Amino acid sequence: MYLFLVRHGQSLWNAEERHQGWNNVPLSPLGELQAGRIGQRLKDQPFDYCFTSPIYRCYQTASAIVRAQGHEPETTLRVLEGLKEARISARMEGMLSRDMVKGWTKEEKERFRDDYTFKFEDGESVQEVMVRTLAAFTEIAMLSEEWPQPPAEDIDEVEEVGAGSRDVVRANSPETDTQVQTQVAPTEKPKIVPKTALVVSHKINVQLMVLHALNATDAIVKRQTNIDRLEIGNCALSVIEVNLKGKEPFFRLLSTNDANHLAGLKAPTENKENK
Repeated sequence: MYLFLVRHGQSLWNAEERHQGWNNVPLSPLGELQAGRIGQRLKDQPFDYCFTSPIYRCYQTASAIVRAQGHEPETTLRVLEGLKEARISARMEGMLSRDMVKGWTKEEKERFRDDYTFKFEDGESVQEVMVRTLAAFTEIAMLSEEWPQPPAEDIDEVEEVGAGSRDVVRANSPETDTQVQTQVAPTEKPKIVPKTALVVSHKINVQLMVLHALNATDAIVKRQTNIDRLEIGNCALSVIEVNLKGKEPFFRLLSTNDANHLAGLKAPTENKENK
């Protein structure tokens, strides 16, 4: 399976550098353009599954992608609660990011920086976000194709006679009432077309999924803020190949934070009437 991970487009609060959390802040005009660009990039990429965070900025972005393919969001998108944004603190949502830490104690600042289990009373820890995000990731990844089993053959006896063929002996054939020997070509292993899934979520969720694919989540356990060493921009695309059902389960990161489709994109300017 190939997972196409997309962070939502720029929201109004992204543009103002406000902490969003679980608020349903809509996309900014630039964010709408970004969603249109990623929609065009993925227009010809079929998806077997389409998942999104329930938060509006993600749903808007995912809707733009599936509409570009001629599908309706209401019948195409599947909402997963585990893909929600991190909630640092409900009371801090809407605050300017630079103002958030002004009321924190020294201990809170240090623990927020170093301890991924730290949380405010009205929020959740990075550890909790990781648990629910990776549970959603695994739920999606388990939809990956299974390796097929060899087809059952209705034979009485099989004797190998060479690398390229085999003898199938059927006793007392009704046509001849004698033993009939037939050469049968080896069964060709069925080919598998890998499944694909679109996953539209938030920066921290995509960061966690990429780090999980790299087996690198221990970096966050050691120091929580290590997560921000991995940049994931608005409407950037990351692709992970995964198979959890094969003989040798694996993850493979194919690309991360790919924003080539956003090249040259600028925020639209407001038209002001001459006074």
